[in-house]
Amino acid sequence: MIDTKLRPAFNRFFEKMAEVMIKMNCTPDQITVIAFILGVFAAILTAGKNPVIALALLWLSGLMDVLDGTVARLTKRTSAGGALLDLILDRMVEAAMIFGFHYWMPEYTWMYLFFLTGVIFNFSTFLAAGSLYQNLGEKSIHYDSGLLERTETFIFFSLVLIFPHLTFYLFLIFNVLMFVTGIGRFYGIYRFGEQSN
Repeated sequence: MIDTKLRPAFNRFFEKMAEVMIKMNCTPDQITVIAFILGVFAAILTAGKNPVIALALLWLSGLMDVLDGTVARLTKRTSAGGALLDLILDRMVEAAMIFGFHYWMPEYTWMYLFFLTGVIFNFSTFLAAGSLYQNLGEKSIHYDSGLLERTETFIFFSLVLIFPHLTFYLFLIFNVLMFVTGIGRFYGIYRFGEQSN
């Protein structure tokens, strides 16, 4: 929701940063891989109970995740392959962070499993929407917005890093909202499919 509602207000800022990356001859795919590597290091530091540096690397990874698409659009190098790489590596960063939390606080394993189940459910409905709905936006595929998007996930991870004693409750709230998001998207896709017959 934050990405969809607030991102346009910061586009010019991101474009300025993307212009620096372009001058450095960075390709969108390279930036995507850098975002992934930073995210994995954030997860490793989370597992090592070093939340402050993990938090910084996590948000740097998120910034790179924004800049890869911005660079692609500014250089007219958007592609389905780049979009796929971005989508998959984003999920891998999320999975890595869950492994990091598990090594740090293994007592909440069930909450982590529900989170990963929710990610699979949401990602499946997101891809289904992307393949069924006409793409009218700037992205390479249709981007179906929802209650929870990438920024909300980063805020959630940040809260767990900052307030580890609230991990159970934070995961409980986020997991419920994630399933609400997925169910809402699934219902929309189902109705679209029924009306298309």
